[in-house]
Amino acid sequence: MRSDENNLTTEAEKMSSIKRWSLIGIAVFCLLIFTVTGPMTDVLTKAFSSGPPVEATVEMPSGTVDITLDDYRIAASQKKWSEQTLGRRLYNDDSTESVLAYATLIKLANEMKIQIADAQLQELLAGFASQGRDAYRNFYRSQGFASALQFESQVRQSLRVSAVVELLSTSAVPAEQDVLDVWAETYQEMSVQYAVLHSSNFVDAAAALEVSDEDLNNFFENDLSSFQKTGLEVEQAVAFEVVLLDLGAMQSDAVGSWFSPDEPSAEALDGFYASNKYLLYVREKVGDDLDPILSRDELGDRVKNDYLMHQAVTEMSFDLPEAEDVQAFAAAKGATLIQQSEMIELSALGDVERVGGVQLRRLFQAEENIWMPSPVQMEGQVFLMRPTAKRDRQMPELSTIRDDVVELWRVAQQQRLATEAADKFVADLPRGDEYVEGDAVSVSAEVFANAAASAGLAVEQMDWISRTSRRATDPFWPIDATVLRSLRTRIGAQLDDLVDGQIVGPQDFSDNGIAVAHLIGRRAADSDSMWPAEYERAKLFATQNAYNSFQSDEISYEGLARTYNLTKVERLEEN
Repeated sequence: MRSDENNLTTEAEKMSSIKRWSLIGIAVFCLLIFTVTGPMTDVLTKAFSSGPPVEATVEMPSGTVDITLDDYRIAASQKKWSEQTLGRRLYNDDSTESVLAYATLIKLANEMKIQIADAQLQELLAGFASQGRDAYRNFYRSQGFASALQFESQVRQSLRVSAVVELLSTSAVPAEQDVLDVWAETYQEMSVQYAVLHSSNFVDAAAALEVSDEDLNNFFENDLSSFQKTGLEVEQAVAFEVVLLDLGAMQSDAVGSWFSPDEPSAEALDGFYASNKYLLYVREKVGDDLDPILSRDELGDRVKNDYLMHQAVTEMSFDLPEAEDVQAFAAAKGATLIQQSEMIELSALGDVERVGGVQLRRLFQAEENIWMPSPVQMEGQVFLMRPTAKRDRQMPELSTIRDDVVELWRVAQQQRLATEAADKFVADLPRGDEYVEGDAVSVSAEVFANAAASAGLAVEQMDWISRTSRRATDPFWPIDATVLRSLRTRIGAQLDDLVDGQIVGPQDFSDNGIAVAHLIGRRAADSDSMWPAEYERAKLFATQNAYNSFQSDEISYEGLARTYNLTKVERLEEN
């Protein structure tokens, strides 16, 4: 037995010795390798560390801080959520660099110990919560949050990042020269000459053209404008019947035989007056010291009479739909039957004798031969009405309006001929020896003027006008100077992309003509003419430019790397 124990002890000693030498060998191997390849020290450190991998480092005022894989994932999630839910986009992509930049902003918020006040949170969430508690709960649950507290915590995190950006952006203040540069660019002056071709100059040429049936039919089907179609369409119309009671009928024995009302209460008359005063009781002539609505005292018994007529016609409306002979029914009731058997167009309804007015337009909303239940109240009379026939608005056959369509076709040809003439004018302008097809056409002012004279066109000029409207220094232009105003705006907007001498156009201004413009040159505006309002506007734009530069330069990955030594951890590629 002891012999066996001795053997086990010897084996254990041998195994311990082998294990020791193996570990020593591994340590020496690692020491040699890590000495030769320094970066592998980081690999070993991270392999034996217990924390998540480090994606980047950033130097905060308090010292160097790691952006771990967990930090990266949180930043990526929060960045995407803030963009999609709150519309707070700081970066235009989801690249690794953008996420690391966003993670750095989170670290800065932690460093600055930024807290979001409840008032700030409530202001942002007011829109979400305005639809009620249930809608608010459904919203945050749809975002994947189990409670309002979780949702609002996420919102706070997004606001903390925004607060960091706002704090950092306080340095984005334009210098005085930046403001002056913006002003100079905004109000740069230009000299422009232009010629306008009017479609009216081609009336005779268009009149000489003959149109084929095929072309006219195609124009009729496809090229008429909405306004032209409206002018050609047959207007909607209606035929109708009216059963009417007026003040004279109310005093008749026929009406008295079936209508014996109670004396209306003051409350009923007050309500009737309030409901109808803007329809029935508007003063014909209104002076500076008169209310446009007639008072109850001025109206006297009229309100009561109107009220009783309305009551009588309302009572009559219960039986009228059942009457087979409307003429006999009206006679028995002491009412007047008015039959408009011929179609009356919508625009002529106001001229119908005795009952004409806007109320008749309601006939187009009713079914044919069905009495409308609501009485129509007019001064001194009340009536019921029904349409007996209706015609919808419709386009006639081409054959019945051919001459009118041909005239519209000729108007379109005038515009086409003007457009072709403008294109030919530009095409005929001389090109230099170095001109390449597709390049902008550039000529001198003299060449443009001569070409316009040869084409029979008058040349107009905007002489050193600001590219942007200046109320204090702009010349007086007539209200109808549409081409002049529009050319100034269009050329001014694209001035940075034009070269001196360039032809701009043709540009179509519809009925006002087709313009071909020529940019003679440009010059700086006189800063002595600057007005305070212009300076403030330039300052506003310069501030926005400074902020945009801050966004692109300072909180970008490159900007944060420059300011806070944001550095990505480079990893060895695995074979």
